[in-house]
Amino acid sequence: MRIGLISDTHVPKGLPELPEALLEGLSGADRILHAGDLVCLDVLRALERIAPTTAVAGNMDPPEVTKALPESAVVELGGHRIGLKHGHQRHDLQRRYIGKAYDAPAFDLFFQTMVAELPGCGIIVFGHFHAPVVKRWNDILFVNPGAVAPPHQGPTYALLTLGDPVDVDLRQL
Repeated sequence: MRIGLISDTHVPKGLPELPEALLEGLSGADRILHAGDLVCLDVLRALERIAPTTAVAGNMDPPEVTKALPESAVVELGGHRIGLKHGHQRHDLQRRYIGKAYDAPAFDLFFQTMVAELPGCGIIVFGHFHAPVVKRWNDILFVNPGAVAPPHQGPTYALLTLGDPVDVDLRQL
């Protein structure tokens, strides 16, 4: 089973529309997970034309998006329990790790919080930081597919293959 992972599309504020290269890269996916900051629901409709899509609201999403989407979601796919959440936390918590590298000791606070918010998930997909990562933390696979726009390190997305083993392919647009 092949799952497209995207986050932080910021359409139409960061980009006028989803890049054609992203849509082509996601074609053939069995499912798409969007980790928030869509900014408009047209993004969801465009992705649904490719594959069934689950999306969550992010901190930059306007009221019409946050009313339509949950803050978090848990999906069972290919025998895996996958948690989906944008990743923004309370400011007093976030300021302890924001701007640090994913492997910094302070970032453990982020991972602990996400596990508490998405209990029982073996894979957690998030966005918010606009920086891609694939990291195993306490036996849980964390994936940030990066940002489609506006990226800090160039636009990225990921393809998650649920097989034995699970594989994540981070892709540059």
